[in-house]
Amino acid sequence: MLRSLAATAIACASLSLSALAQTPDIPRTTDGHPDLGGVWTNAPHRVKATFDPPEDQLPFIDRAKALAWREKYATYMSGAPQPDFTQGVDTLPNRDRCLMAANAAAPPMTSQGYNDAYQIVQTPSVIVISVEMMRETRIIPLYDSPELARRSHGPKVLQRWTGDSVGWWEGDTLVVETIDVREQQASQSPYPTSPGAIATERFTRTGENALAYHAEISDPAIYTRPWSVSYTFKPAERLWEYACHEGNYGLANILSGERKVERDVASRITVAPHRK
Repeated sequence: MLRSLAATAIACASLSLSALAQTPDIPRTTDGHPDLGGVWTNAPHRVKATFDPPEDQLPFIDRAKALAWREKYATYMSGAPQPDFTQGVDTLPNRDRCLMAANAAAPPMTSQGYNDAYQIVQTPSVIVISVEMMRETRIIPLYDSPELARRSHGPKVLQRWTGDSVGWWEGDTLVVETIDVREQQASQSPYPTSPGAIATERFTRTGENALAYHAEISDPAIYTRPWSVSYTFKPAERLWEYACHEGNYGLANILSGERKVERDVASRITVAPHRK
């Protein structure tokens, strides 16, 4: 009888310790995992992102080479001529073609300054993240272990705009590993990566109105060491429609405007008269 009571006491104590180990006061799904679902935002006026090292000190092997595209894009956005981008439809930046908006959806997911809402839909086997900017959607299958998840990555040749993502739970934290981000996206990112880069994201529900996000980028081809960014998503009301689509009037106007500038420049070129 005493042995039975002792066993019961130990079992109760174990259950209590197990309960204490879980993050308290957060919503959970029927399978016991934290509920990450809902609409969230990383808008800069509500969320402060922290980079390690600081964003202006990212550990580039060759900083000038890595940021060459970003510098060209800054020139282009200032209104100055940038022939590399305006030769034709295929040379325009992804954003102007309504294809992709830098790292709004592709890891590390960072604010674009507007359209910063994210809707997460969670099931026991899949996490879906729908992004307001460009209406991009990430579909992340979940596995029972990191080993099984990593073995489930698809063929390297099938590059996606947001990469090949797989996920698993580590306690109350969802871990997502992403490889093979499409090179056309990675090269136009403010945080450029090579085809061999690995992004590891961690999503942790820390309260009723808080979802902590941490992303680490490991890419020995471009960076001297891994670097990371962290912030906490806050609740948002809803996703709004983002109706940008490739081939709309903006694209045609950009190219026709550039051709007019070229004609105007050519018309001002005069040839000195021939002297005998």
